[in-house]
Amino acid sequence: MDKFYCPKCKKIFEAKGEKKEWQDSIYGYCWKRTTKCPVCGTESDEYRPTGPSTKKSNPKDYPFPKCACGG
Repeated sequence: MDKFYCPKCKKIFEAKGEKKEWQDSIYGYCWKRTTKCPVCGTESDEYRPTGPSTKKSNPKDYPFPKCACGG
């Protein structure tokens, strides 16, 4: 059983999904697993947890490296 995420209900659930295949003009052969949400019936993709956040966008948050010669 795979984990899926419903964008409408915003719920994660386990189910057996179907493999959807298609040919993309840029990426070529593509596929993904989908299934219907048991609550609302919306087609749902596999659950993918979010990656690490990049909240440190301010250059002041990154300290400058110290010089190896003691400077």
